[in-house]
Amino acid sequence: MKMLVTGGNRGLGKHLVETFGADSVSRENGYDITKNIKENADKSIMYDIFINNAFDGPPQESWANFAQTNLYMAVYDKWKAAGKAGYIFNVGSVGGKHIVSPEPRFETYRISKAALEHASKQGTQAFKTNLVPFKTTLLTLDRLDTELSRSRPSWTGNGIHLRDVSNFIEFTKTMSPNACIEEITFYCNFDYKA
Repeated sequence: MKMLVTGGNRGLGKHLVETFGADSVSRENGYDITKNIKENADKSIMYDIFINNAFDGPPQESWANFAQTNLYMAVYDKWKAAGKAGYIFNVGSVGGKHIVSPEPRFETYRISKAALEHASKQGTQAFKTNLVPFKTTLLTLDRLDTELSRSRPSWTGNGIHLRDVSNFIEFTKTMSPNACIEEITFYCNFDYKA
């Protein structure tokens, strides 16, 4: 099965590209998820699995525009029009599940991930009601064990292992064609001592 991953140049995206021998789109190879939504959606049609991993940054920035959600909706529309079967994974965050006050300003990362969650679940409902032949699953992730996470002052020494995410994606390939997982949430015990 051919797989396309957005943002395959570091962290989870890089792990998925290396683990599955997947192709990648990112700013580095001219497929920015903020500026090239149509091109990325057009490219996705050539793959069996599309992993919407790259995050475009805080939506209050001039260079960001909820691109991860917009890209998913463009890929959904493209696959629906083509009658394409396959699998779309949207990489969300547990941060989108926690509502906080906008002090000193709105936490737009949470807002963006919450928008992606809602759009992704609409896609799952479309599969459930036989409107589309492809499946959509939201991967809701807690802190990951990546080089970037380990470099932050808030790092506690624990995070979700990237292989746990890739193992789940591998598992979904074994599922019956009539079954779809709407959302899987990965939490981590930050105080765990091995």
